[in-house]
Amino acid sequence: MNHWSTLLLLAALPAAAPAPVAVQALNFDWSYLPPLKQLGSDHLSTKAMARLYEIASEGRCQIPGYVRGRDRLDFKISFAAQFGPKGTLRRVVIPKLNCPEAEGILGGALLEMMKRGDYRPTGMNPDGWYVGNLAFGFDG
Repeated sequence: MNHWSTLLLLAALPAAAPAPVAVQALNFDWSYLPPLKQLGSDHLSTKAMARLYEIASEGRCQIPGYVRGRDRLDFKISFAAQFGPKGTLRRVVIPKLNCPEAEGILGGALLEMMKRGDYRPTGMNPDGWYVGNLAFGFDG
């Protein structure tokens, strides 16, 4: 697979917008985008955090923030999200981790968080693109 390969996940969106949301894993600089409004991380799944920790601790993939021997994952990434004119989520772009399983878990967790209101567009970008940050700590 080249670094532009795309991982597509389907997310159940509110009834007003039944279209699937594309999640892509890319190496790209989106730091110039305006920030998403983060209202919390109430919908970040403990199961997703545990699975990312498990993948890292078993050595299946290198996950950002995991250091062997510390028995802890201090995960921190930025991501991009595109919203339609009415605030409907269209696409999420996460950093390429070179680990399809971890990318799927991360993409699914972010989709759930955005669907449930943890992140919102501010309306500051007419193109609908924003940057968000996700950080958490998990002890093994």
